[in-house]
Amino acid sequence: MNTGRSTIRFGVFEVDLASGEIRRLGVKIKLQEQPYQVLIAMVERPGEVLSRQDLQQRLWPGGTTVDFDRGLNKAINRLRQALGDDADQPRFIETLPQRGYRFLSQVEITSAPSTFGIESIAVLPLENLSSDPADEFFSDGMTDELIGEIARIGSLRVISRTSIMQYKMSPRKSLPEIARELNVDAILEGTVVHSGHTVRITAQLIRAHDDRHLWSEKYERSLIDVLSLQSEVARAIAAAIQITLTPQEQSCLARRRPVHPEAYEAFLKGKFFLHQGIRGVNRSIEIFRQSIDLDPLLAGAYAGLAEALCYARIFGFRPPAETHAEERAVALKALELDESNAGAHNALASLKEGYDWDFAGAEAEYRRALRLNPSRLLTRLWYAAFLAHVGRYDEALEESGKALVLDPVSPIAHNNRAMLLFRARRYDEAIRASRQALDLDPNFVNAVWWQGVAYAGTHNFSSSIACLKKAVSMSDVPLLRALLGHVYGLAGEKGLAIDTLEELKTLSRKRHVSPVDFAIVYAGLSDANSTFQWLETAYQARETRVLELPSMYFDTLRSDPRYADFMERLGLSLQTMSGIRPL
Repeated sequence: MNTGRSTIRFGVFEVDLASGEIRRLGVKIKLQEQPYQVLIAMVERPGEVLSRQDLQQRLWPGGTTVDFDRGLNKAINRLRQALGDDADQPRFIETLPQRGYRFLSQVEITSAPSTFGIESIAVLPLENLSSDPADEFFSDGMTDELIGEIARIGSLRVISRTSIMQYKMSPRKSLPEIARELNVDAILEGTVVHSGHTVRITAQLIRAHDDRHLWSEKYERSLIDVLSLQSEVARAIAAAIQITLTPQEQSCLARRRPVHPEAYEAFLKGKFFLHQGIRGVNRSIEIFRQSIDLDPLLAGAYAGLAEALCYARIFGFRPPAETHAEERAVALKALELDESNAGAHNALASLKEGYDWDFAGAEAEYRRALRLNPSRLLTRLWYAAFLAHVGRYDEALEESGKALVLDPVSPIAHNNRAMLLFRARRYDEAIRASRQALDLDPNFVNAVWWQGVAYAGTHNFSSSIACLKKAVSMSDVPLLRALLGHVYGLAGEKGLAIDTLEELKTLSRKRHVSPVDFAIVYAGLSDANSTFQWLETAYQARETRVLELPSMYFDTLRSDPRYADFMERLGLSLQTMSGIRPL
């Protein structure tokens, strides 16, 4: 193992991989080699079950010892003694009879900081030098993939795609100006040429404060080897700024396979449509499936399809019965092909949260995705939303703050914060956050939507209705129409609310309309029986948005015994309501 200068932390312990020392609160403790190797094997895969055979290969790679079971048991016992752990009530090492062992504690693995003082980087959109302007999807996709690859280096903060794409459309600013706006230490810029099955990339890394060129290189490869090219760029950047990669990072950046050129082009096109948000989800699903048909071993295409299907389920484009099985299958297939694919873990987390209602399992997957890629914006946003769903609002807003650092000049992270503040019932702050998002993009429908419902939270129904009518005019998502109907009911506009119900019923004959949408309108009308009927339908269909039950939309139901029953059945319990003021 190339240990470099990495450090592993868990609880009050830290392990210096360079020296092989373990310390408790800074004090070195003794640990023999075999217990140490068991510990390293476990902390590299926290939350996962390691079989005895896994550990045998780690401790005795040359073959089985004469008394393997006795040797392993002795190593485990000594490790527990060193950590002060209890086999019956474990904090760190759990024994799973007939299966193996699992490390329970959250683990942080950090590589040594750059000696050049580079701790953050922005990858500017690669300039498309191809003769075909239609290749913009390819240059944008290559930019996105480079961001994802470099973001595997945990000691680097890498700015999200949504913020850096602002610099593609606007007049070119100087690199120091961009670095100041994004609050980064370095900028990576370059060009890409896509011709047939060949790709050429030039790239240079520039330190922001003194405009110093730290590294530059030219690459020309067959598209078949594009994954190797991307990981090579990431490793070259780490070497240029003298970052020592952790063993996990080295492993992630080394595992690359040839790809089918047309499949990879389809994969990039699928991501292009997925990044368009609500309007591009269905098209992205089609194209990711085409990519998989062309190359059944392309992990990224399976992960992209899994996340696209998550969007379709969450926003109600398709009923969960049509998406959940494929979501799970393609996410697991992606992980079978590449266990380090953070997008696949993110999709699996969303499925566990929104369909299985397995909140512990969902959190483990979100955390796994963030360990693999701490700069992955979508995971930060979805994890923050998860924390709000389970009532952990302070933690949700903390995650939102991290997302804002990754995405400082686009509306997405501000909008996410508005949503979290709304769920935490901090409505005035939610209105301000949505305004910040709209300052960045006045046509961002999600921000108009959250501003509208936040106004309803303050009982400013006229402003709420104006915002939601605007949102409905911008998008045909049934949810927006349902929210407008809900506020009509709250405002005493019963006739308009009933008209909205009729519109949703008519729409449901042409496309999927979530039962939760009907429940939301009936809740605004204070029709408890109809609301619970539709919630029951949503519950039986395992509709993701039934998790909105603790929100303002269903306040009129909270004194009804059926409300507490629903909360318990969802696994939320009334503890989710902690900190929420009474009606």
